[in-house]
Amino acid sequence: MKKAYTLLITITLVTLFTYLASVILETKSLRSQNLANQYLYLQAKNHMNFFKDYMNTLDLKEINHLQIEDDLFDIYANIEFKENFYISNLYVKAKDYDISLHEKVVKE
Repeated sequence: MKKAYTLLITITLVTLFTYLASVILETKSLRSQNLANQYLYLQAKNHMNFFKDYMNTLDLKEINHLQIEDDLFDIYANIEFKENFYISNLYVKAKDYDISLHEKVVKE
């Protein structure tokens, strides 16, 4: 009878520690994924700020589409001329992740 209780306690403890280890590893995995997404969002935001500054320095006559080559992001702009204004839709989208930014810029 003593061996049965020892076996029951051992199985219970192994099950408990396995569950706790699973929860801890899952939490660390989610934290790691959140940090990666946060890093990519900040990088996309930096690309957007650079692209916006670059667009302000350009003469937009006869430019309809502008694209910057990058390994991790699709960076492009669609430009329209309406009523003495250039309306630029700027897009930054990660190629492998679900991160995308859009901004509309109006320039005279």
